[in-house]
Amino acid sequence: MKLRLLFLFACSTFTAFKGAAQENTHSLDSLIYKKRAYNATKQAGYCIQLYNGDEKTAMYKIKKFEKLFPEIEIHRIYQVPEWKIQTGIYKTRLEADRVLNLIKRKYPGARVR
Repeated sequence: MKLRLLFLFACSTFTAFKGAAQENTHSLDSLIYKKRAYNATKQAGYCIQLYNGDEKTAMYKIKKFEKLFPEIEIHRIYQVPEWKIQTGIYKTRLEADRVLNLIKRKYPGARVR
């Protein structure tokens, strides 16, 4: 009798854990899907920052960068009190690091953000 009760208890406990694990997996999949959808709309990812400082130097560096790397998209951003020069957005860190390796030869202070 005790053995039967122990067996029934073990089976019910296993079933409860299995159900909870499946529910957690489903909710995790749901969160991953939501995060990917958000990233697609907000263009979240990584960019490379080349410079931050005064406007005159930023403009000079933009012109120089466009001559050296015409295929790489670049943006000028003003965040009080400095100007920032950043590349376009890369979806993965690996992709950004590959471009950074090319840029670092001419801009050693560049970094992925």
